[in-house]
Amino acid sequence: MATSDPPKLWYKFAPRLSDGNMSMKALLGGKGANLAEMCRLGIPVPPGFTLPTTLCTRYSSASDTTSVVADVELAVREGVKFVEEQGKGARFGAKEEPLLFSIRSGARASMPGMMDTVLNCGLNGETVKGLAEKTGDERFAMDCYRRFIQMYSDVVKGLPKAELDEPLEHAKK
Repeated sequence: MATSDPPKLWYKFAPRLSDGNMSMKALLGGKGANLAEMCRLGIPVPPGFTLPTTLCTRYSSASDTTSVVADVELAVREGVKFVEEQGKGARFGAKEEPLLFSIRSGARASMPGMMDTVLNCGLNGETVKGLAEKTGDERFAMDCYRRFIQMYSDVVKGLPKAELDEPLEHAKK
């Protein structure tokens, strides 16, 4: 009796290096499949990784999500390591050379408005200082950090946008 390989927990993409392709929309979502295809074709796309839709399906149908959460954590650790190894010197969580991620949803079929993007994942009170030093632009770094906090608060935590917009508008005055 033949055993099949366990399903992949993440799919890499980088210029000329891709685990996926355009035909894998059911597994990688529309964005993931298109990023994989662009890399396969040699279009310059920053390296990244995609978590397959099967993880979401497993999570949604599991009575005990412990093993799925462990698989997601492993996939993210391995995917981040892959991106770090792509030779740019940036490291996730490093103050000197912070590596930032854009986290995007990608359903099998387009679902506008279902989930927004969270930009600048990796910024915190320390890494924002490193970004300011690297770019020589503290205002830019703080604006990136503000965007991360606002997007995370809205998309992940469900905090009404107005709760952060009001203090920001007050601070601008």
